[in-house]
Amino acid sequence: MNAPLQIRPRPPYQRSKPVRDAEYRRFIKRLPCAACLRTWWVDACHSGPHALGQKSSDRDCIPLCRAHHAEFDQCQWKFAERHGLDIPALIRRFNEFYDRLKGRAA
Repeated sequence: MNAPLQIRPRPPYQRSKPVRDAEYRRFIKRLPCAACLRTWWVDACHSGPHALGQKSSDRDCIPLCRAHHAEFDQCQWKFAERHGLDIPALIRRFNEFYDRLKGRAA
């Protein structure tokens, strides 16, 4: 006997693996710091939720110099407010630019 769709057991929650893209991280590291426009010692800073041994997707990185990266890791929303940055808009823009460079349709 088949159970109705509404009460069929669902698969247990499975965490999706974040995207890992070393080429995209290298692309981000070539850009100037999003906060101060410094062009040296720029890191690909992962934004979004990352805790308990989990990192966010590489496609959610923004370029930050090492000083600003440390500040960003303290509190993301305070950092964004202090420097007047719209982090989600920056991520979208970097992804669109990367996709255009690679010849992918966005």
